[in-house]
Amino acid sequence: MAVATAAAVAGLPVSDPADWTGAELDARTDWRFEATEAETAHLVDMARAAAARLDRDPNRLLAAAPSDFELGPFGARVAAMLEAVRAGPGIALYRGLPMDDLSPIEVAAVYWAMGLHMGAARSNNPEGDMIGHVLDAGREYGHPRHRGYQTAVEMDYHCDQTDAVALLCIHTAKSGGVSKVASSVRLRNEVLRLRPDLHEVLARPFCWTKHGEKYVHEAPYFEGPVFNFSDGRLSTAFGPQHIKKGHLLPEAPDMTAAQREAIDFVLALAEEHRATMDFRRGDIQILNNYTCVHTRTAFEDWPEPERKRVLWRLWLTIPDFRAPTPYSSQWSRGVATETTRRQIRLVYPG
Repeated sequence: MAVATAAAVAGLPVSDPADWTGAELDARTDWRFEATEAETAHLVDMARAAAARLDRDPNRLLAAAPSDFELGPFGARVAAMLEAVRAGPGIALYRGLPMDDLSPIEVAAVYWAMGLHMGAARSNNPEGDMIGHVLDAGREYGHPRHRGYQTAVEMDYHCDQTDAVALLCIHTAKSGGVSKVASSVRLRNEVLRLRPDLHEVLARPFCWTKHGEKYVHEAPYFEGPVFNFSDGRLSTAFGPQHIKKGHLLPEAPDMTAAQREAIDFVLALAEEHRATMDFRRGDIQILNNYTCVHTRTAFEDWPEPERKRVLWRLWLTIPDFRAPTPYSSQWSRGVATETTRRQIRLVYPG
């Protein structure tokens, strides 16, 4: 059931449509979308025409405009998903993209077209990947310069550093890899109700690492709170590994006991109030990074390289969205350094 939005005030509970428990989200239908035959038929035709124009080069998508893709009946779905993410529960799930009827470059064309009709894509890494590859690349979760999405371990609840993140399931894992999502609006209200002392801690700045993904002149970390209030709205930023690694940098102060307790308290609340869902091949999950946190369970991959679990990721900035946080403002251009060059790769070489 929709909740009326009222002006968010730092010391009071927030009333927001994006405030829900896992059970409440499961009971809602305003965020789930099933592909129809008309959509599927149109998307296959659109994708094949687009692939012919691209001449097998996905990088040509970088110069495309929304008007280059006539979404047909899928257009109304994209608008509805965007509304759910922007002004509803903060999550949308589209199920049934016809993966087996499309080549990889045709899938990329559909995915990129959807992103263009929602906002603007941003680079996922210093290599300039505009479509990120979420997969086990053999990285170490605790390494100060490695990212959790390139491992197979269970990750902390977090949000990404853009307005919205879209994940397209290319291949599922042999086992595990279950998606878990929680409302950061609910988490904030629960912290305020149960531990107002920790709410004060979370409303003050932490040090967040840049993972070495920065321009030469920039500091190795930036500062920002978890709970941010601007324009009468709550915008949450949560990244335990970014924060812990940031405070471990020699230039930054150590985390206090209260800061550690506050982070752990939010993680426990997220697990308590989570919703879970299994990714299926062809699923597209879209999340509002200011109102949702997400993670996934550890997974076991298939032995065959071509069957490895892979999600494609779009980081999107969206017009008329919530006010950015210092976390998202830091990467408003995407993750980039002096040597970054935008690219779209269909297969990640790592």
